[in-house]
Amino acid sequence: MLRAPHFIRLAEIDARHFINGCRHGLVHLTWDRVTVRFTRDEFRRLAGLLARSSASPEVLFRDGELEAACHADRECELRLGSLTLTLALEEYHALGRAAQEAVAQLDKILDAGMWDQRGSDESEITPPPSILERFRQHRFSDN
Repeated sequence: MLRAPHFIRLAEIDARHFINGCRHGLVHLTWDRVTVRFTRDEFRRLAGLLARSSASPEVLFRDGELEAACHADRECELRLGSLTLTLALEEYHALGRAAQEAVAQLDKILDAGMWDQRGSDESEITPPPSILERFRQHRFSDN
């Protein structure tokens, strides 16, 4: 069975706009200097929202805390909870394509079980006891 690294690039538009996935079940969308983290299910919802809104411009689409809309001035807004990304129409479509590619890559990784195996860097290692635990293990002097 194949093993994947902890982080893997799922899709890339360019060096400043990409989508990564990690073993912990998160999908990381990086856009310029901002990285937004989604659960896998949240990211799938985002990809679906982008696909629906790209097919029907000038309509507001909403899925829970996610909103997407493109306006007549060729500017699009993507709201992710309290964060709003304002994108040119070309950027918006590029993000939509990248999100679809990322979902397909994520499905391949999950189907292959690459993140189901524990990596050699994640072996069962017992961390050293905390300072308080060390005090509990040693009796103090009776004086």
